[in-house]
Amino acid sequence: MAIYQTMTLRSGTILEYGLVVPADFDPAKRYPILLALPPGPQTKEMVQWGLENYWAQEALRRGWIVLSPVAPAGVLFFQGAEGIIPEFLSRTATLLKPEGGKYHLAGVSNGGISAFRVALNQPELFSSLMVLPGFPQNDNDFERLNNLTGLPVVMFVGENDDGWVQRMEATAERLTELGGQAELEIVPGENHVIQSLSGGVRLFDLLESFHH
Repeated sequence: MAIYQTMTLRSGTILEYGLVVPADFDPAKRYPILLALPPGPQTKEMVQWGLENYWAQEALRRGWIVLSPVAPAGVLFFQGAEGIIPEFLSRTATLLKPEGGKYHLAGVSNGGISAFRVALNQPELFSSLMVLPGFPQNDNDFERLNNLTGLPVVMFVGENDDGWVQRMEATAERLTELGGQAELEIVPGENHVIQSLSGGVRLFDLLESFHH
């Protein structure tokens, strides 16, 4: 379902990424593009897990493109590697043109934490943010939530996901206070990995609702 490619960044860092494109892909056309940040150690195995569980099947069915980068040299996308995302997107944009000039951004677990960091740093690149689960990683990120008031932010967390529920409730509350569009769903009976969202139908229904 996914092909893997590498690019050498200006810094010399080699970045590997998973790519899902429609069967009838036409480089002259613009597509809705999802940047999906993987969970856990953000390895290639975790990229593959995220694509298989949440993103690839529906993307192919609906004609979306998914880009999912592997943490380069094990540096996570909220521990320094977030700085390479703008270059990654601008380099891939020569062939993969996002509709409306912006990307949708999603992340699972550590990928959700990373997605907040990436969106806070460059909100102008994105048209929506979705985490399942995820929250601003530190006080500095939390203090910058006003950067996201122009984006719809959707958050899912399992009701039994100790520690994550409280932080995500605080995030949703703060975004709402700031005048942002924040939606938090605490999923009954679910733990850290939200099984009921697998397959991605519900996730892509939401993504398409943000998609103009």
